[in-house]
Amino acid sequence: MPHAVPSTRRIKEGDIILLDFGCKYKGYCSDMTRTIFVNYVEEEYKEAYDLVKELNQNVISEFRDGANLKTITKEVNDKIKENRFSVMHSPGHGVGLDIHEEPFYGTNIDNFLKDNMVLTVEPGVYISGRFGVRIEDTVWVNKDSAISLTKSTKDYVVIEG
Repeated sequence: MPHAVPSTRRIKEGDIILLDFGCKYKGYCSDMTRTIFVNYVEEEYKEAYDLVKELNQNVISEFRDGANLKTITKEVNDKIKENRFSVMHSPGHGVGLDIHEEPFYGTNIDNFLKDNMVLTVEPGVYISGRFGVRIEDTVWVNKDSAISLTKSTKDYVVIEG
């Protein structure tokens, strides 16, 4: 499930945990997601995690004034499907005074990035009923590139449980 429902289930060894949060500063929103592991990283999780990390970095490297979100969305979705995962989540969204705002990613409409836009980059893969992986950054688009405003590591994070 891309967005979990809270429960009383206790975290246990071998779990994969998706942390999705943000804050507001002077009325502006931020958004980030990290996926962490309890005690060790299962082999099947590594394939998904490595793909999501690669997609996150690829999208950020494509961001610049004039980039088309339709093209970027198609590339992300195609790569997820090539790796036998289901597309269940948008690769990101605009963020500003509202947590979800324009421009929106999608395969049906051309949305072109402009200098000084702020968006999230949040590709994710999911195995229904088993697990999901997402890495999300808040990113500032410039004329020729983009800067991630999220400074948290994207390497495996393993906690003791």
